[in-house]
Amino acid sequence: MQKIALLLLTSYSLLLAQPSIVKDERQKILWEDTQHSQETKLNHAQAVQYCQELVLGAYKNWRLPTLQELLGIVDYTRYKPAILKEFEHVTTDSIYWSQTPYVRSSDEFWGVNFKDGASSNASINYDRYVRCVRDIP
Repeated sequence: MQKIALLLLTSYSLLLAQPSIVKDERQKILWEDTQHSQETKLNHAQAVQYCQELVLGAYKNWRLPTLQELLGIVDYTRYKPAILKEFEHVTTDSIYWSQTPYVRSSDEFWGVNFKDGASSNASINYDRYVRCVRDIP
């Protein structure tokens, strides 16, 4: 039931979203930049599943970014949002999930808050924002 609800939410969100992809030549990845990445919070397992099922710009094979990849799009010269100007859809009230585990706890992962570019850990049960990536083909 939860998987069906997530699939419906994903489909509905992407129908409303204006699909946008930001190409990151430096890190050799593509970034999701849709309204979904600004408006929808998911727990860590749902975030992983969302990225795995995402089809955007005819691309598949999306995944959660690593902590280093997320930090790679922080712009510390900016505030609210502290993210590169190429990104249109961003929220500054919570962190974005990464796939990088927090070594002191098996049920926590790192994330980045684009309010100021700070990184922090969070329990897998918390709802956080998601911005998927994929390697440049």
